[in-house]
Amino acid sequence: MRILVVFYSRTGNTRIVAEELAKVLECDVEEIIDTKDRSGPLGYMKSGRDAMGRKLTVLQDPVNDPSSYDLLVIGTPLWAGHVATPVRTYMQQQENFKEVAFFTTAGGSGYDGAFQDMEELGGKSPLATLGVAEKEIKNGSYQSRVAEFAKKIR
Repeated sequence: MRILVVFYSRTGNTRIVAEELAKVLECDVEEIIDTKDRSGPLGYMKSGRDAMGRKLTVLQDPVNDPSSYDLLVIGTPLWAGHVATPVRTYMQQQENFKEVAFFTTAGGSGYDGAFQDMEELGGKSPLATLGVAEKEIKNGSYQSRVAEFAKKIR
């Protein structure tokens, strides 16, 4: 089975989880690149506003064609309880997802709204979902949860 882990990360937390997942799954990984600067406190505030408004952005072209993979594992940070704008844009631009699984990272909890958004955007129910809190990334406990998630989607 060909698997692609695709993610967006503003602060690096989602990148950490995505890279660990790609290592465990021994698969390709691709970062979604937003052309809009979302750094710093002002970028944080604008990002939350964009996510709440379900806005889209301009992305760099992806390297990998997601339709050539059997499973697309999509990762997003949680922005104001929603899918990050770059991930929303990516999912709206891409079509023909064969199978999907979702993961999200957040400062706290409340992942279900983002997972529902992702299911609607992708038009598919996920094989599995994983929500990882920032504290789990900082203390390293996310790794065992990533391994469990990987087993569910293989």
